[in-house]
Amino acid sequence: MQIREAALNDLRQVEAICDASGRARWAPEMIAPVSVRVVLVAIEQDEIVGIAKTHFHGEPEGRAPAGHYLGGVIITPNFRRRGIASALTRVRLDWIWSRSSTAYYFANEHNTASIRMHETLGFQSIGRFGQIRGVTADDGRSKLVLFQASQ
Repeated sequence: MQIREAALNDLRQVEAICDASGRARWAPEMIAPVSVRVVLVAIEQDEIVGIAKTHFHGEPEGRAPAGHYLGGVIITPNFRRRGIASALTRVRLDWIWSRSSTAYYFANEHNTASIRMHETLGFQSIGRFGQIRGVTADDGRSKLVLFQASQ
């Protein structure tokens, strides 16, 4: 498997991964290069099989601190449970660690697979909220758990 930064000409394959996973498509501006975030693709046999991104929030919002956040990870259904999400997360963390000693991440409280994976990478829960940075879980029926990791 190869991991590299996404390019605009990856958009069709990125959209196909979103479609296959039942997730909203990532718009071109979401994968365009910007200095305060990274967007990665995982490639197997010349096919993009996973995508992942980070976000940077320069100001705190409510109880959500300012800083670098791990954003969405989407893996093509046929390639799940092969360590691709973990690999993409480790590369994103390396990118964050080169800029900051702290990283943040949040997840739906019911997303145990994601929570377990991030806990193995050193993330610890720092709170549960109905909304974080404009995001809710299950239309507000579930909580979002905010996590922090330090280098």
